[in-house]
Amino acid sequence: MANHEFDLMVVGTGPAGLAAALYGTRLGLQVVVFGDTPGGNLVKIEHVSNYPGFVGGVAGAQLGAMMFSQVQSEGAVLTMARLDKLTQRDHNFWGITEAGEEYRAPAAIVASGVVPNRLNVPNSDKQGIYYCSLCDGPRFRNKDATLAVIGGGNMAAHEALSLARFGKRIIMIHRDNRLRTEAALTKTIAETANIEVLLNAQVVSFGAHEQIDRVTVTIAEQGNVDIPVNGVFVAIGWGADLGVIQLPVATTSEGFLKTDKKLMTSVPGLFAAGDVRDTDLRQIITACADGARAATYASEFVRDHGGYRKGFPPA
Repeated sequence: MANHEFDLMVVGTGPAGLAAALYGTRLGLQVVVFGDTPGGNLVKIEHVSNYPGFVGGVAGAQLGAMMFSQVQSEGAVLTMARLDKLTQRDHNFWGITEAGEEYRAPAAIVASGVVPNRLNVPNSDKQGIYYCSLCDGPRFRNKDATLAVIGGGNMAAHEALSLARFGKRIIMIHRDNRLRTEAALTKTIAETANIEVLLNAQVVSFGAHEQIDRVTVTIAEQGNVDIPVNGVFVAIGWGADLGVIQLPVATTSEGFLKTDKKLMTSVPGLFAAGDVRDTDLRQIITACADGARAATYASEFVRDHGGYRKGFPPA
């Protein structure tokens, strides 16, 4: 097999992509993986407490690094490069990196995950708005900062709990009348002294000159209220990260990849796994399961349509 010809290419180094690479390699495929962050968005999770096998939990970055190392030990090619585009010609998928290198394979798995949604309100382009507490929270250490977390789901709760170590006052701002967090997280939030929860509050704008200095919210029966802050962390959900795909693939109205029961998209030979696809649960364990399934079905596709490598496992 030539250097850049593979049986399967995997886009993404999060749990879904790494599980796909692990299973694909163990099924006898020559697998190449694109992505430059071991564990993907796992690095943004300070503490994972609901992944089986880790009593007391595990740091997200550590879990991602362990998965990455396991895939590497199985023999998958981990390029540590991001794709610029994924396209198709001559019955093959072509992955072109940002450096211009080209890779091809008869099957591909998109496991590129999600990117954070942004608030479309005035001044949302100003400095002082962040999307990762682990990345940017430490800048507020020892500054007696008041920090706002926009959102009311599990990710927002994790952000608030992480920021509670750095800020003096953490305000969770949520537009509904209750948090949408797991019971354990709701309890922890309530027990954390410097976290406040502001419900039924809709963000209408950010106040700033160059740097965000306040959040303006609308509260029922109170009207607009200004909340002075030193920084804002937005955690209002995610959108599928499909920027590299240059193919006419079907998506939902929310922009997630549609898949059939074998996790194949509307493009034959193109599979999807993890948060990037239309699914009713986005968790680390379900992403891993998706990756294992997608690789299994992709191996069947390659077997039926012919891989490059001699001695491909028979049907």
